[in-house]
Amino acid sequence: MNAEKWKVNRLKGKRHFIFKHGVLNWGLSTAILWIIVMHFAQPIEPMWVRPLIALVLFPLGGMLFGHFVWCSSEAKFKELTEQSDAQQRS
Repeated sequence: MNAEKWKVNRLKGKRHFIFKHGVLNWGLSTAILWIIVMHFAQPIEPMWVRPLIALVLFPLGGMLFGHFVWCSSEAKFKELTEQSDAQQRS
């Protein structure tokens, strides 16, 4: 984990992180990829149903993903800073 990079992410806040990394980066990109793959693998009529569902469900999943990554990164960051503080005290 890059502690300096995480410090910058922490300053922007949890909501910003979840929206940017979860909803936009993971949710929308995965939805678009899934829509394209499924269009060729299993075409259906009407064509608008699958994209509509994907553009709702994948960003919601991205919120969960972003929350998980935030909590995991926070735990690692706290562990690293505690270790660093302990080393400086000794």
